[in-house]
Amino acid sequence: MNNLRNSIFVFITILTFTISNNGYAQESKFKIIQDNNFEKLLLEKRKINNSFSIYKNFSIQIFHGEKSVGEEHYYEFKKMYPAVDATIIYSNPNYKVVVGNYKNKIDAERNLKIFSKKYPGAFLVRLKK
Repeated sequence: MNNLRNSIFVFITILTFTISNNGYAQESKFKIIQDNNFEKLLLEKRKINNSFSIYKNFSIQIFHGEKSVGEEHYYEFKKMYPAVDATIIYSNPNYKVVVGNYKNKIDAERNLKIFSKKYPGAFLVRLKK
């Protein structure tokens, strides 16, 4: 009896492996249709993301406080220095106006001297995510 169970078990096991090897799973046949401009747009996005990242480089904070006053400082700064990057960041409970994107601290300090004439409370920041 025990011998019969073992032989049936071995037979079923061999049969299972034989059938499973001959079976067919889902075949993955698909074709990706992609616009030619997609790669160009992706490269442009990567350039923009790499060019302005306030999380890796030094910046200068020229204001923190209420939103309306921060917006005034932002627009005033953009009129005076249109070529310099600027942004408004909300940091509970205040808004911050952060300007510039400098790869090294020397350039940031040089511009800090220029900006601190108009904004005496300005200081260097290196923001984190």
